[in-house]
Amino acid sequence: MTLVDAAARERATDPLGCYCVSAPAGSGKTTLLVKRLLRLLTRVADPENIVAITFTRKAAAEMRARVLGALQVAADSPPADAHARDLAELADMVRRRDAQRGWGLLANPTRLRIQTIDSFCGELARQMPVLSGSGGQ
Repeated sequence: MTLVDAAARERATDPLGCYCVSAPAGSGKTTLLVKRLLRLLTRVADPENIVAITFTRKAAAEMRARVLGALQVAADSPPADAHARDLAELADMVRRRDAQRGWGLLANPTRLRIQTIDSFCGELARQMPVLSGSGGQ
């Protein structure tokens, strides 16, 4: 990874900016999104305030597993790899915020709103069944 690439990846995790990430498979997009999600979790009052939307259930499940995995690993000793260490530090900050706010993310992982576009749209439609014309469930 070049210095320019590393700087761009770091900028893309900034919760105050909006970014479009385009890269080939296996280039670290999911890791970047997990870091961004963890950074957001250090700033919000409740984890439900964040919505991460993916195209497939498989991608949503992978992202949820990676976030929860990072939170699990954060309790262990810091990894030797710089990228893994950065992720562990973010996860540790989230664990402290979790304890402070009483979220219980590891016990209640459904509080992380990581979902597909279809499930997000369905959720919106169920909140306003008359306006959506769907008439409920």
